[in-house]
Amino acid sequence: MQNKIDFLVSYDFGKAGVWGVVKARTIDEIKAKYPELEVVKAVPNHFTFDIDDEPQGWLAEMVGERGKPA
Repeated sequence: MQNKIDFLVSYDFGKAGVWGVVKARTIDEIKAKYPELEVVKAVPNHFTFDIDDEPQGWLAEMVGERGKPA
């Protein structure tokens, strides 16, 4: 039996969505069992950060909020 690998998936439910990782053998296996899911073939750029770079995007916003009252 073929080994399972991690697939990044998303589920859009209108005004929002969720992301997750599904362990499966193929994309077709995911689509057959969970046709509602979108299998993401490439990790979006805004999901990847280099720890040595200055924060950008939402990560920079998060850092900018440090120390501010909630």
